[in-house]
Amino acid sequence: MIPLLVDGPQLEPVSLAEAKGWLRVEGSDEDSLIQALIIAARLMVESEIGLVLLAQNWRIVGDSWPACETIPVPIGRVLAVTGGRVFAANGSPQAIPAGDFEIIKGVERDAIRPNTRPAPGRLRAGIEIDLRLGFGEFANQVPDPLRLAMRQLIAFWYDNRGDATIVERGLPAPVRALLKPFRRLRLGGLSA
Repeated sequence: MIPLLVDGPQLEPVSLAEAKGWLRVEGSDEDSLIQALIIAARLMVESEIGLVLLAQNWRIVGDSWPACETIPVPIGRVLAVTGGRVFAANGSPQAIPAGDFEIIKGVERDAIRPNTRPAPGRLRAGIEIDLRLGFGEFANQVPDPLRLAMRQLIAFWYDNRGDATIVERGLPAPVRALLKPFRRLRLGGLSA
């Protein structure tokens, strides 16, 4: 099933005031720049670890129900299933109530189990499931190492903006070290 972002988080794991304190910036002249760096740092951290940080609304879309009993959610911890739909051949949706899904918490990734599986009538994108994903609704629910990685990345970008002499391959080493325990192991690239 394919994940699609419906709407992003209402706040960021690192607030503007927190970032300015970390950067030792006073005044509001660079607030818009710092806010952009906060968003970019969150997106970079989410991309690196393969999980969304703060509560966001996502939709997973599939052509048919998977053969297995559960549906893995590859991009975040499941806070809630908010509902779903199965589409008839003519495109009309049949609602699936949120209560018809069970959340299965996992070590590597969460999954959901639909209690009912009405057959979709259309061949493509016949099933949609709406989810709320993230570590939590508030910044203090995001693990501290991830928030620290964001602050360090914000500081690195802030200090090195427009500096053509800085050549950094990927993320700075301290940021990579903080993210390492949260990275998902990808077995597809390993060989015996």
